[in-house]
Amino acid sequence: MKQFLLIALLILCKADDADHEQSQIILMTYNVMFVPKWLVLERDQTTRANLLAKAKFLRISDIVCLQEVFQPEPTKILLDSLAETYPYMTPILGDDADQNYWDETWNSDLGRSLLKFLNGGLTILSKWPITYKIQYFHKYSCGAHTFALSGFIYARILYGKNKIPIHVIGVHLQPSGHPGCYLLSEEKAREKQMNEITGFIDARNISKSELLFFLGDFNIDKYNTGQHKRMIGLLNVKEQTLYPSSIPYTWDSSFNSMTMANHKQNQLLDYIFIHKDHTLNNSVWFNFIIDAMAPEQWHLLGANQMFYNTRNIPLMELSDHYPMFGFFNLNEHQWPEKPSGTLTYVRIVTADTNLPVMMIDRNIRIGNSSNDTGSLFILTNNGTPRRHRCLKSKQFIVLIDGDKTEFYLSDAKFLRMKYGMEQMNRYLKIIQKDNKTKCIKTDSTFILQTRLSTGIHYINHNSSCLCSCTKDEDQAQLFRLIEVERKNISCIITHENK
Repeated sequence: MKQFLLIALLILCKADDADHEQSQIILMTYNVMFVPKWLVLERDQTTRANLLAKAKFLRISDIVCLQEVFQPEPTKILLDSLAETYPYMTPILGDDADQNYWDETWNSDLGRSLLKFLNGGLTILSKWPITYKIQYFHKYSCGAHTFALSGFIYARILYGKNKIPIHVIGVHLQPSGHPGCYLLSEEKAREKQMNEITGFIDARNISKSELLFFLGDFNIDKYNTGQHKRMIGLLNVKEQTLYPSSIPYTWDSSFNSMTMANHKQNQLLDYIFIHKDHTLNNSVWFNFIIDAMAPEQWHLLGANQMFYNTRNIPLMELSDHYPMFGFFNLNEHQWPEKPSGTLTYVRIVTADTNLPVMMIDRNIRIGNSSNDTGSLFILTNNGTPRRHRCLKSKQFIVLIDGDKTEFYLSDAKFLRMKYGMEQMNRYLKIIQKDNKTKCIKTDSTFILQTRLSTGIHYINHNSSCLCSCTKDEDQAQLFRLIEVERKNISCIITHENK
């Protein structure tokens, strides 16, 4: 009897260990936007790939699904950099060079079609052994995706030291906003593709005791309730629960300068779902979106086109999508809490005379007396006014009217606030002169540099008006920063046209 109880206890302990181990799993999905060069000739994807290769957030997960790894050069840079962290990878969906590395290919006749001249741009990376991998080509698509080997990837992974079977489906469903979807609408194409996924799962006959995840870019907005509910029902998944400190969108045209400028709607398009019939008991599955930024600013058109060009804006985004993490409520990883503040409200004074910088009739001037009240500005990294981050010397910045946030510092030679984000001076650079701190902060002294069609200029003053008056850095006006307040993350900057 004692021997029986001991064996039973050991079995229960092993089960508890396995449940605990599964609860630690972290998944990530990320659309990295490595699109074919012939579609975006102006994008500097190589620089962005090298910046992504340095990103720490790409290395904290157990399993990663990447979408839009179409372009070979940046894709190789990124995957090579991640190979040590994730020694197990599937081939890229539909890539000719790797067709023999799949255990199965479904709808292989589509893979041989001469009309399909672009791969599917999907891959799964894992820290744990991938024991079986399948590529599936969708029968249904429309528009430009008719010419791509769109589909999904299945991977069976033995997770953790106990080699627990985990099943992962990586997806990138039919996108929206592309011409050519006349006979089959984009919404119907996505529904048919999801039906293909559920049919595939039924055919696999996966044990209910094993976890099943879906991750990827579904191109269905969480806030479009009709489509979202149909997706939840078709895939038989638990509805997404966002972690409390998550931002609300993965595709955010209000803040992410890599999104389409003419597309004003913010959307949550990326998900990591867990199947209702394949989950842990008494657990909550969270999704967590972060607005990941590059370690340094880069230029959209590339370093070889750094001359004055209004389209060659400096950015800190790494993709037009933000990355999404998935994890159980029991996960031991320390996830970030809500930031204490997002936008830094500042006043600026001259460092030598302590005179305030003021807006008078939208012109930027230096006050006549230190007793004058300087104007309130929002000072933030160029391209991402969502969250205040460490401002380093020689970074591009944005200056916004702290009282009327629809007014931005413009590109005019004489500094002036103008209405609308399209008037923003994207080439304003802050250069720290005291070198006392890593980050520019209260009491830091700095000068401002800008770029006009006639070259690089520094901000000085002419009859107390601030202007791009000199090409000599030594003649630039020296300023001092006074931080006033940090606003809550719910603070929204208005970008709508007047």
